[in-house]
Amino acid sequence: MSLQLSVSAAELPTLLDRAPASVRYLSLDCFDTLLWRNTVAPRDVFADLPITGGGIWPRAKAEARARQRQHFETGKGEVPIEAIYRSLKPYADEAEIAAAVQAELDAEARHCYGFAPTVALMEAAKARGLEIIIVSDTYLSDVQLRELIARAAGEEVAALIDRIFVSSAYGIAKAEGLFKPVLKDLGVGPETIFHVGDNKVADQDAPTLLGVNTVHLRQFTSECAQRLRFEASAAAMIDSTVRNTCPAVAPHRPVLSLHGSDDPVVALGHDVLGPVMHAFATWVAAERREMEERTGKPVKLLFLMRDGHLPMQVYRTLFGEGEGAPIELSRFTSRRASFTDARAIRNYLADEGRHGRTDVLSKQLGLNRQEVQKLCRGQLGFEAQERFNKSVQAPQMLRVIADRSAKFADKVMSHLRRAGVNEGDSVMFVDLGYAGTVQNLIEPVLRDRFGINVAGRYLLLRDPEQTGFDKKGLIDERNYDLAAIHALCMPIAVVEQLSTVAQGSVVDYALDGAPIRKDAGQKGLQNAVRERIQEACIGFARNAAEAVVRPAASDGDNCRRAMAVSVLGRFLFMPTAAEVEVLEAFDHDVNLGSDDMVKLVDPELAGTGLKRRGLFYVNQSSRMYLPGELRQHGLPHLLAMFAATRHQFDLRPADFHADTIQLDGFFASATSQTLLPVEAHSTHDGYYQATLPVGAGEYAVGVQLGPLAEWLQIEEAAFHSAAGLHDPIAAAITPAIPAQILCEGMEEVSPGFYRCREDALLLVPPPAKTTEAMVLSLVFRPVVRREPRISMKEAA
Repeated sequence: MSLQLSVSAAELPTLLDRAPASVRYLSLDCFDTLLWRNTVAPRDVFADLPITGGGIWPRAKAEARARQRQHFETGKGEVPIEAIYRSLKPYADEAEIAAAVQAELDAEARHCYGFAPTVALMEAAKARGLEIIIVSDTYLSDVQLRELIARAAGEEVAALIDRIFVSSAYGIAKAEGLFKPVLKDLGVGPETIFHVGDNKVADQDAPTLLGVNTVHLRQFTSECAQRLRFEASAAAMIDSTVRNTCPAVAPHRPVLSLHGSDDPVVALGHDVLGPVMHAFATWVAAERREMEERTGKPVKLLFLMRDGHLPMQVYRTLFGEGEGAPIELSRFTSRRASFTDARAIRNYLADEGRHGRTDVLSKQLGLNRQEVQKLCRGQLGFEAQERFNKSVQAPQMLRVIADRSAKFADKVMSHLRRAGVNEGDSVMFVDLGYAGTVQNLIEPVLRDRFGINVAGRYLLLRDPEQTGFDKKGLIDERNYDLAAIHALCMPIAVVEQLSTVAQGSVVDYALDGAPIRKDAGQKGLQNAVRERIQEACIGFARNAAEAVVRPAASDGDNCRRAMAVSVLGRFLFMPTAAEVEVLEAFDHDVNLGSDDMVKLVDPELAGTGLKRRGLFYVNQSSRMYLPGELRQHGLPHLLAMFAATRHQFDLRPADFHADTIQLDGFFASATSQTLLPVEAHSTHDGYYQATLPVGAGEYAVGVQLGPLAEWLQIEEAAFHSAAGLHDPIAAAITPAIPAQILCEGMEEVSPGFYRCREDALLLVPPPAKTTEAMVLSLVFRPVVRREPRISMKEAA
């Protein structure tokens, strides 16, 4: 009875401890067992072939044709690589075919590398006196494969291999019985072979039938494998060259295989944030070296808290515990130090002063409560906004604000001195991004008053102002178009929340620069989960160099950047159900000097939005992490949002109306009544929305629902401002007013669920008089539709 095992990558180095005593040969599959590729899928390597427009599709089609022709002629489907290129280039001479084959071998050598756990297994086999053979399903010859192993993994690894058996030489694959000629050529029985490979059918099921001892290498969990596939799709969505003229790269695959986890919290930290933060930290280190060489001065790294906490921890793991210093400069404190003149104050009011929160504006400007009450004369909200803005711009108030801002800047400098920064230093701010707002606000103050040279390095950067400051992003406009960067920025709050430190946002400083923070107000569970995620992320940095014998030649800075984009894009727009479940416990601090907190993920609210507004909801919602909220509704919704956001589709509500229902209704004022048809459009999950104009609280509305349905569910009956129906900002200014509904012929069996007579009528009285035009939004679902009545004439 042969031995059958299933193991993870971490078990490979000691695997021979479990081998039967009869074993004389360690047999290995080659690709994804010994040699791994620096890509998501094998076909990605073909993007590097010198074929106009990209080689993936032509090369794959050529192989399919070659195999089909071979099977037609011989009944066997295995072919050598030369036959594939004769299919691709039917009129090429032998020299051209040889050059094309060599180009593919060079591409493979550029992307392949030796998997360290497998090499450790090979070394253990040699220490036990075993021979090592490679048994591979491949179109390469044994000579070509040995050369590739030597180029990719090293001559010393290739020297450990005694013999190589390839399917192209025998015309049959492992699943078709390749081990029969292998055993014959070796002249041994199956019990002497211990074969290891990643393909369950080819490397275990088939050879086991012949009595070979087999081990199935489980590369990834099913969820990890799905994430990798989706990462390639995200990469192609963001960069149209991916899987055309560029491969979908994945240098993080071996680390995920060796140290991955089924725990969704650990997986989120290690497998998702880990590769991104590792790429970011190594890039920051290179940027620091470049700046020091360019300026001839040491550069002090300053990680901006709170979001810079995780990047700092990863950086210190890679480059030393004392590297970099945390500083607490928030948008709030940086802006408070930036009001150097009347222009800066007026620009702030113009940019931010339309939300009605005079409490937030006053804190930002350094005004106290008594001063605000005097300026606003007791008014609140939007009524106070215009008066506040005008009063603040009085010359005396402008001088007060500027003077207080300068004193606040002195405290900011005291805070920097605590981090080892002195006048005249060169510093590099490190943060997640994404606009470099803190740098924009504080750099002129630090430069002009304290002589400090400032640079900023960010994970993600889209710079809406051409400041000319020294700002770069690992992901920025140098490498990706602005629409792609804008898309990644939209749900970036989730990465900020996972990267932050569990402390309140800084709102002030003591005279000695000690930060004064507001109460964190965060849940203990949230902090505990985040700490586990961050520790797993740091673990990726510790593990990053363990999985490969030596990196693939293609694993450089651009490769790591492309990987970070693919991982971020997948996580931000195609999260897994397990990831969303982890994130549901998180609240997000909006960090504007207020105590405002919002849920990071609110699936219930998203479901309501879809039912009430349909898929257009994703085009106008301002939620923190909308893809996470939409995950429960399936991949089509996520892909639609991803595509619309990334490519900036010009979509209108009417574009999403897939189905309509015509109803009879009427509008009634104090003096008249008008019969009018009512059109309802499909939204989501069987719901429909009808929008009916009611003026400034002038009209009552009636809708005949009985002819439509025997059973009906009402989701919403509310009055919205005409502007706010599809505009979150306008909706916040004029919140919806719940409508009072009156039912005739409608029995409410349970809340919102009605049994309807055929003459059932829904009546909605007008809202109280308003100053703007309003519309009634009626959202309903016909659960059991009423069969249309057939007249005697139609029946005849």
